[in-house]
Amino acid sequence: MITTLPNPLARGLAALVSLVVLGLLSGCASYHLGAPAELPFEAIYIRPASNDSFAPQAQAVVSAQLRQNFIRDGRVKLVTSEEAADAVLLVNLTEYNRRTGARSSTDTVLAKDFDITLAADISLYNQNQGDYFFKGRRIEDRANTYIDNPYAAETALKTQAYQQNEYQAMPLLARDLARKIADEVLSAW
Repeated sequence: MITTLPNPLARGLAALVSLVVLGLLSGCASYHLGAPAELPFEAIYIRPASNDSFAPQAQAVVSAQLRQNFIRDGRVKLVTSEEAADAVLLVNLTEYNRRTGARSSTDTVLAKDFDITLAADISLYNQNQGDYFFKGRRIEDRANTYIDNPYAAETALKTQAYQQNEYQAMPLLARDLARKIADEVLSAW
């Protein structure tokens, strides 16, 4: 035999449960996917990156990764000429550094890995107004490459291994730097 709650108590409990369920269901009613900010431009031209750093051939990799990030995002149209663009992105690679990240536990002179850093100054030019949305913002990213010290006694082989590992780390560094640059351009300033 099922016992029922007194009528006023049952109504109060049903009303409370209904309010909780209604509150939970309406809590996400105004949720929107994507970026809420409207961008002040619809089409962008990305000039090939210039390179004032000591990172050899990094400008080609960064430029390609930048274009991929904007295409993947899809909020703005990537155009092939400055004349067709509302905004022009200027990227100058300014600094490339290599620092010891970890050293050998038996010999503190021997490096076991290096941190490599690539920095860029970026500017976003407003083609329609003839001024800048922003100018000279510094963006940098860091990657890690694990190798032995290239300056150790076993000369050419270690230097060659270091160069190969640094070469392999460059696309990762360029990809992450390009993602940060795209985020900076596509975010609300």
